[in-house]
Amino acid sequence: MYFHYAGLTNTGLIRDHNEDAYKVPEATDADTLLTKGYLYILADGMGGHKKGEVASAVTIDTVNEQYYAVIEPLTEDTPEEAIIEALTQAIQKANFDVMDVTEGGGTTVVAAVLFGDSLVAMNVGDSRAYLLRNNELSLLTRDHSLVSRLVEMGKITEEEALTHPRRNVLYQALGQGTEVEIHTFNQKLQVNDVIILCSDGLWGEVGESELKEILYNAPSPRTAAQQLIDMANASGGPDNITAIIIQVSDQDTPAPVSSAQQNKNLDDTNPSLKINRKKPHTLPEGKYHTDKNLQ
Repeated sequence: MYFHYAGLTNTGLIRDHNEDAYKVPEATDADTLLTKGYLYILADGMGGHKKGEVASAVTIDTVNEQYYAVIEPLTEDTPEEAIIEALTQAIQKANFDVMDVTEGGGTTVVAAVLFGDSLVAMNVGDSRAYLLRNNELSLLTRDHSLVSRLVEMGKITEEEALTHPRRNVLYQALGQGTEVEIHTFNQKLQVNDVIILCSDGLWGEVGESELKEILYNAPSPRTAAQQLIDMANASGGPDNITAIIIQVSDQDTPAPVSSAQQNKNLDDTNPSLKINRKKPHTLPEGKYHTDKNLQ
């Protein structure tokens, strides 16, 4: 299987700076990706006074570095357990790193590892991962939010949760305590699956029907990410907006997200944007700090 992917981030229309951050496997060497998996990470910082910006930056760097430092080369047989153990350790380390450098800052995190036909996704907070398969959209992650808990308890409906005055209140986030609850999901991949990781600035403004339609019809992951960001901004853009979109393919060059889409993939005209097993395909990463001592 081949993974064609793109990540984009946008400040939105209201905020004056971007506290979201993301990382795709652009800087990881091909041999590591092929033996240890493709890791995608997205974090949505909080705390104000740039604490959120630092928290999200530290998180994506720590999770990436720790995961690849801990994980041993995987086998095709049962890689999920090893991936889950290594990614759990990486997220737990990021939690302590955020506490060390931000003094009150926090961040959500959602991360996914793809290896062979295996997918492992983990999250803390309310940044989400979805899977589009056969034109059906499924939520893979669990929101660690007050309204999500109220829905689970039957106190409010999912429709009421969308407009609840405390819908942005989280009960789990990195940097907020030594104990962190990590939600884990794993599943076998299929050709033509599309995975999206996104911050609440996207899913909070774009409904699942619109999300599914864009993922199914866009000619490339990058186009899909841009269209979703544009749609979130058209809805008011009250928050930072970030998306990573991954297309699972049996072709080593990018193909349309939808097999029904006949338009030519514009990315195919640029050789620098093609994927092969020696040079990972990616689009430019979001801007984020890499200095963990930044205050």
